[in-house]
Amino acid sequence: MLIEYKKMFKNKNFYLSFCALLLVVVIAVLIGVKEHKEEYLLTERLFNQRYEKPIVDDVLNFVSPHKQWLGFTNNFPSDLYYFLYPLLISIALVDSLYRERKSGYQHFIFMRMDRRKYYTAKFATTFLTAFFMFVLPLCFGVVLVNLFTNHWDYTAYANIYKRFVDGTLAIPDNALSVFKGDIQPLFSDLLSMSPYAYVAVFYIIGGLFASAYVAMGLALSMFIKNYYLIIFMPQIFYTSIWFLAANNPKWVPFYFLAPEGIHGDNSISIMIIEFLLQIFITFVIYLIGMKKHEDVL
Repeated sequence: MLIEYKKMFKNKNFYLSFCALLLVVVIAVLIGVKEHKEEYLLTERLFNQRYEKPIVDDVLNFVSPHKQWLGFTNNFPSDLYYFLYPLLISIALVDSLYRERKSGYQHFIFMRMDRRKYYTAKFATTFLTAFFMFVLPLCFGVVLVNLFTNHWDYTAYANIYKRFVDGTLAIPDNALSVFKGDIQPLFSDLLSMSPYAYVAVFYIIGGLFASAYVAMGLALSMFIKNYYLIIFMPQIFYTSIWFLAANNPKWVPFYFLAPEGIHGDNSISIMIIEFLLQIFITFVIYLIGMKKHEDVL
C-alpha cells in the first residue's frame, strides 16, 4: 500500500480533487457563519423585547453555531458537497487501474509483485483514501465554523436539547414551533450528549459510503475504456439511486447521509442494507475484473 500512496501523492489530480472539496467547504462555512450571526442577532433582538433573560438565554442556546457545520446547514455549497462528493473524489482515485493498464505499467508491476497483492493494495488504498477525502474537509469545516464564531463548547446546547426532547424545557410556544425541527429522528441520544458525537457518526457513515461509491468506480474501470465515463461512474450511480428511489427518499443517500436529518423516517437498518449491498456488488465486479485481466503478463 505504501507504493500506492507514493504514486497517488505524485498525481496532480489528487491535489486538484482535494482542493476542490476544501473550496466547497470554505464557501459553505463563510455563508453559514454569516447566516448564524444574522440569525443570532435577530433572535436576540426579538426575544429581548418580550421575555426575561433566562428564557432569552435558553432560546439563544438553540441558535448554535454547530448548525452551520456542513450537513447541518442547508446552504447551497453544503448541499453541493453532499451531491458532488462521488465525482470530486473520483477525480483523484477512480482511474488508477485504467491509467496503469493503458500505460503498460501493469506489465512491469506483475513481473515484480503477485497480481492478487497488487489488486488488493489498489482496492484498499482507494477505499481508505476516499474515506478520508470525504471526512477530513468536513472536519476542517467544523474547525473553521468554531474558529470564526469563537464557539467550541456545546454543552449548553446538548443540555437544552435533551430537555427539549424530554418536554421539560419551558420556552415560549413560538420558539417551540421554530426549533421543533431540531429534534433528530436518528441518533438523537448522541446529540443530547454532544453535537460533536452526533456529527462524527454521520461523517463516518458518509465516509464509508464515499469509499463504496469510489471503489465501485474502480471496479467498473476494469471494463470501461473511456476515461471520462470512468470518472463519472460513481456520480452516475449515486444520482441514479436518487431518481430510482424518488418516491422513497429514505433510500436516497443524499438525504440520509447528512446530519441535518431531512426525513423523519431515516433508518440505520436501511443505511446498513444499502452499504452492504453496494460493497457486495463492488466485490463481485472487482473479482470478475481480476479474472478478465488475468492474462496480463
